[in-house]
Amino acid sequence: MEVDWAGSTLHIIDRSTGETIPAYVFIATLPYSQFCDVEAFLDMKSAN
Repeated sequence: MEVDWAGSTLHIIDRSTGETIPAYVFIATLPYSQFCDVEAFLDMKSAN
């Protein structure tokens, strides 16, 4: 399994307040099968 945080930080806009919140993209790939899991998180802590 190969895992990493991807590229540039994205932004989520809160519809109720208009606040821009940074989102970090995490990618896990199984090289042999080429299956990927991609998720956005609000921080890059290990618990995520």
